[in-house]
Amino acid sequence: MFDTSITSLVYLRPGAKARVVSFSGGRNSRMRIMQLGINPGDEIKILSVGPFGGAIYIENLTNGTRVAIGRGIAAKILVKPL
Repeated sequence: MFDTSITSLVYLRPGAKARVVSFSGGRNSRMRIMQLGINPGDEIKILSVGPFGGAIYIENLTNGTRVAIGRGIAAKILVKPL
């Protein structure tokens, strides 16, 4: 059965918290996401969203890192809102 609560990171609003479920895309994009310190099972919080399709600034609550990611990469991060 498919879980309908799973969504892409780009659809969350500032202040929202979510748990990373998986990544879509190829091996290179999955490796890039993990190099940014984001792994399946991590809990993240959206700090801010850039205007006009800009970057998304997130905090990884699991390891304490903060990173700004582009919408292309953010669209490949599948999360479950908390």
